[in-house]
Amino acid sequence: MARDPFTTTDERDVIVLALSDLPRGEKLAAQLGEYFNHRYRVVRASTAQEARETLGDLADASGRTVVLFAEESLPGGLSGLELLRDESLAGVAQGRLLLADEPERALRDLADEEGAAEVVVAPRSPSTSPQEPSDDPFWEQAEKVLYLATPPGETKADVFGDPKTDVVFRAKRFLLLNHVAVYPKGGTAYEVVPTKKGVQGPKLVNPTLSDLAQALLDYTAHVAGKTYDLVVVGGGPAAMCAAVNAHALYGMSTVIVENFAPGGTAATANNTIENYLGFPDGIRPDKLSQEWLKHTEKYKVAWLHTYTATKLAKPAGDGEPYTLTAEKADKARTSTTVKAKTVLIACGMQTPKQGGENEAKFRYKGVYYDALPADGPDYEGQTVAVIGGGDTAGRAVDIFATSGATKIYLILRGTFANAPMLKVIKDLVKSHKAKVDIRENTEVSKYEGETYLERLTLTSSSTPINVSAAFVLIGGKPNTGWLRDRKLGLYLDAGGYVQTTTITLGKEQAPLATNLPGVFAAGDVRGGATRRIAAAVGDGGTAALSIYHYRKHNP
Repeated sequence: MARDPFTTTDERDVIVLALSDLPRGEKLAAQLGEYFNHRYRVVRASTAQEARETLGDLADASGRTVVLFAEESLPGGLSGLELLRDESLAGVAQGRLLLADEPERALRDLADEEGAAEVVVAPRSPSTSPQEPSDDPFWEQAEKVLYLATPPGETKADVFGDPKTDVVFRAKRFLLLNHVAVYPKGGTAYEVVPTKKGVQGPKLVNPTLSDLAQALLDYTAHVAGKTYDLVVVGGGPAAMCAAVNAHALYGMSTVIVENFAPGGTAATANNTIENYLGFPDGIRPDKLSQEWLKHTEKYKVAWLHTYTATKLAKPAGDGEPYTLTAEKADKARTSTTVKAKTVLIACGMQTPKQGGENEAKFRYKGVYYDALPADGPDYEGQTVAVIGGGDTAGRAVDIFATSGATKIYLILRGTFANAPMLKVIKDLVKSHKAKVDIRENTEVSKYEGETYLERLTLTSSSTPINVSAAFVLIGGKPNTGWLRDRKLGLYLDAGGYVQTTTITLGKEQAPLATNLPGVFAAGDVRGGATRRIAAAVGDGGTAALSIYHYRKHNP
């Protein structure tokens, strides 16, 4: 059998699957693709020699992680274990999984071998489908080897603690959205062991998000006391595009103030983006936001990370800068100020609360406001509720259904037929009809439980429904509460969106200006914005040019 071709333009990491049984190899390759949401390219081989040649072809695939899954019995005189232990391939295959007929026996055989811990052992085939992994050790071990294969120079963290607690949940979410590989270790005490550039750091006990950022993230730091040409509030696509353009094209010193993770709501989207120009095969939102972040790093755009903007003050006099106050989400509520000659408001949207009784009590303790693919396995064998009728809610239903949740309640204020989901997403929800219980013309009136969420009461029934978690995915509202200051006098419309207009500067037009001189707005936070990633990026580029024109006339 000829080796599967390796497409050099495919940037995904690679699983090399060495199985002698061709039909079973084809089936398992499809299952791996389905389980891991096609994050990996699966390349098949039927002999040890084919596997070696394939790995040789991949040796120059810089930037890709390659793992080898090989069964014990391979034709051609070289066993799967011998292939896995071949030192000449160690630099190519960063992770190695032995597919054994008798895993317990294989583990005993490996117990006395030097370096045996490098090889992870799994059953020869999964006993369950990717949609219902249950406690299948195959999927568990496959996840383990892919985590362990994280390149030595890549940042990762072992996170200890109960994943249902708010601090552990927020830590995991923060790290994942900042592109840090997370290995949940369980336990009762909240602790994080960071590994950065192959070096394990000291254990962090009860770390704040700022502690995690300092230990694990690489950003160009904001310089205290410096007056910047531009401060950008928010870290989404509009914000990062504007910052890169302002700094790289127009030479403006720029700082981004971001409270959680680069990418904004775009980074928490749970679908593959299919219509973003330049990615005909689609791209995951987290991958796209990571590329944006790399762009800001290339031009050394400064970041004030894990800080939330709380106040904007007008210049004290002619030629003086604006003063932005930002607060860090730690126990001390630490605050700082940033001074800048111009301001771009690009802080996007925030998810509104649903409004049921006790909702705030269970925030991060069973009530969540986004749903990532990484959340799916956490609810395997459990019941969850998805609240909302948009595309994000529909895709969340698919995430939990394909990850092994036994039941998903889809709770709608109206009817499913009239829900604003795209037809393709409605069809996706319908494909899981055996697991999905759609509750129409109803809302959550009460969230109930002891320490964690356990039940929901709906307005349509007095009988509570038992759930392990509820995901409130009901759209958003502009994140402008901090701008409602009469002294500032920024114009907001009735919905809270920033009002913008086009101003004339000599012979040049400058769109996206607000009523305050030198203050502009871009992305979802402004009135009339088209809430699409491509549109937000366009806004960012337009805003940077407008600010450049403004600075020319107001140095």
